[in-house]
Parts: sequence; structure tokens; C-alpha cells
Amino acid sequence: MAEKKKSTWGYVAVWVVLVVLTVLTWVLATKAKLGPYSLPTSLGIAVVKTVLVAMFFMHLVEQRGARRVVLPISVLFLGLLLGVSLLEAMTRIRMARPDGIQEELEPKRPASTRTAPLGSDH
Repeated sequence: MAEKKKSTWGYVAVWVVLVVLTVLTWVLATKAKLGPYSLPTSLGIAVVKTVLVAMFFMHLVEQRGARRVVLPISVLFLGLLLGVSLLEAMTRIRMARPDGIQEELEPKRPASTRTAPLGSDH
């Protein structure tokens, strides 16, 4: 089999896309007020950049067979890990306090049990 000559312009084009996506991430993080959509948007851009780097700079585009399956399976497991972690955090039960209680959660100790600050004579 004859190997294809790889074009430098293909790498330059991918690099330009990566730079544009990086600038877009920065603009969205500092200038745009996306509210709750800020994190999913940033993660989406990060996933696109990761796939571009893996496919072109790690040459997964040229691979055949089992090596080509590694990226989608890795993305699937990462998505499952993040999804289950986020689901657990979103459904966590918060500690409830009865209405009307204004005290701190830690009970106040008598003055005789408190430690004196460093340098005091007490």
C-alpha cells in the first residue's frame, strides 16, 4: 500500500479551528451571560476540541479496527461517569432546619471551654 502524503494545510486548518473554539470559550466565559447554559456550552466546546485533537493530531482518523473504537467508548464511559456523578449531586437530600431557628448549626460552648487566642494571658 502506498501511503498518502499528509498535507500541512490540514493540520493548520484544524489548529485554526482549535484557536477559534478556544477564543469562543473565553468570550462565552467572560463576556456572555449564559446563566445555567454556561457549563454545558463550555463542556460541549471542550468535547469538540478533544475530538479534533484525537482524530487529527493523534491520527485516529487514519486508524482501522479496534483502535478507532477506543475514542467513542472512552467518551461513552466519561459521559456515564459524569452523568451519574451529576445525578447523585442533584438528587442529594439537603439537611433541613425547622422554621424559626436562627442559631448556628454548631452549638455555642460556654466561655470556660473556649481556647484563648495565642499571645493572651488567659
